[in-house]
Formats: sequence, C-alpha cells, structure tokens
Amino acid sequence: MTTEKIGLIGFGTVGRELAVHLVKAHGALGAVDNNPSCAEAMRAVGATPVADVATLAAECNAILLSLPNPAAVRAVLDGPAGVTANAKPGLLIVDTTSSDPATGTEMARRAAERGVAYVEAPISTPCPGVTGSETVRQGNGTFIVGAEEEDFARAEALLAPMARHIFHIGPVGRGSAMKLVTNYVAGATRIALAEGIALAAAMGIPAERTMEVCGKAAAASQTLDEAVARLTGDNPNGVGFAIDLRYKDFRLANELGRSLGVPMPLGGPIVELYQMVLAKGWGKRDINSIIAFVAEMAGVDIDRPESRWDEKR
Repeated sequence: MTTEKIGLIGFGTVGRELAVHLVKAHGALGAVDNNPSCAEAMRAVGATPVADVATLAAECNAILLSLPNPAAVRAVLDGPAGVTANAKPGLLIVDTTSSDPATGTEMARRAAERGVAYVEAPISTPCPGVTGSETVRQGNGTFIVGAEEEDFARAEALLAPMARHIFHIGPVGRGSAMKLVTNYVAGATRIALAEGIALAAAMGIPAERTMEVCGKAAAASQTLDEAVARLTGDNPNGVGFAIDLRYKDFRLANELGRSLGVPMPLGGPIVELYQMVLAKGWGKRDINSIIAFVAEMAGVDIDRPESRWDEKR
C-alpha cells in the first residue's frame, strides 16, 4: 500500500470497480458522485464519501475520473469550485472517461497552469463478451493513455492493479483519439454484423447459424465474439454498454474526422442510424440491440426466419 491519498470522482458501474482496486492498493479512498444515494455503496467497498470535488482535490495526491462524457469532465474540473482550482500542488488527475481530444487538451493546459498534471486514460476491453466494468473488476482493462512522459510513469503505477494492457500513445489528445478509433471500428463492425444477420434471415438463415459461420470465416472478429457471448449468455437482455454511449463515441469520432479533414463516409449514416435508435427510446439498451433494430427495419425474424428468396422464384 502507498502513502499517497487517492480520490475518485464518478461512482457508476465502472467507477465502483475502480474503487475496489484503489482501496485494495492504497488502503483508503475518498470518493465523490453527483448522486447522493451512492454514499452507502461507496462505504460498502471501503471508500469514504466526500462532500464535493473541491474538498477532494484539496486532500488528494491523485484523483481518477470515471464520468459519462466530456461535459461531465469539464463540470468537475473547471470553475472556482472545481478540481483544478482547489488542487494540492502536484496533484495528478487520471481521466478514464471516453472523451474527445479537444476536451483533454484544454483540461491539461488549464491544469498545468495550476501546477496540476492531467492524464487521459480511457478504458477498453480486450475480452469478448465482457463489459467494461467486468473487465476492470477482473483486472483486465486496456488503458489507452495520453500523457507527458513523467506523468505517464505516475499514472501507470496507479492503473496497474486493474490493467492487462497500458498503452502510452503520446501527449494528451492522442489517448482519447485512439479510444474513439477503437470504438468507431468496433461499432461499425457491429452495424455490418446487424445488416448481415438481417440479410441472412431474409434468405431463411437464423441468426445463430449466421454468427456461427461468420465466426469461422472471413467475418471473424472480437466484435462478433462479443456479440455472440452476450446474446447467448446467461443474461442476453442485460446492458453491458449502452446505445447512447456508443452514439456519443460515433458523434465525437465524426467531429474529429471533420476537424482533421479526414473523410469518413461510413460515419455519417451510422450516426443517423443511432439517432433513429435513440428516437425509438432505446438509448439505455445494450449496443447489441442494434441487431434487433436493423432486423425490425428489414421486417425479418432473425431467430425463426422465413425465406423471401423462395417467394421470388
């Protein structure tokens, strides 16, 4: 155990698992969440609820963030009551939020003006069928880090108990960009899978068979393995990663592409597709619900399909 005082802001599904590791590694942990009902859950894992982020910043040597989006990051770091303005000298902020390069770069600049180090370290999972929170609980997270070299060394030691892989991509901005790239590729693959399952169903081929064959052919991928594991597991209707969060990633990736002059011809239509899913009220459903949504659009039953091919012959 270290003598450093560690804090955590954000006690959602991932934040809770981070807290368990941090308490085990450091013996104590101060935690803040904007939901007061989290206090009992914090105590249950050995963390101490703290009244506000300003108090936490004044007490800690290092703080991890586990927040839903860039706006939430700005809300807790900026302003006179924020972390940066109230930080102890030398505070290290490790932001595990899936954010965007512009937010990370701006937060790092403002932090440096106050003698505070800001590191971005969004989390991904290398394990098919395992959610981000489960990955962290198992100590198998992939952390994609943007940081200065001296700050990376401190952050790496803090993240090591919950990590299988820690990649230092470069300065702040590169870590969040790489996370957007990985989620963009995985998300686009999932859309292609959903379309392929619907197309096969229109030929009378059930989804289970389609996924079996794809997994042993050119379409094999971790995204496919994850979808199969989730849909055929003990809780196929559970939420591992929500639709609205995946939409956020696609939107941010598209915005980054436009800002850098990179054409992304798949990105626009995929964002529009997710907007249709959100309009249906499915934002809090699991990302694999996109398979059911595309099947509904196609008018096919992917589990008990009827062939349209035979009707046309």
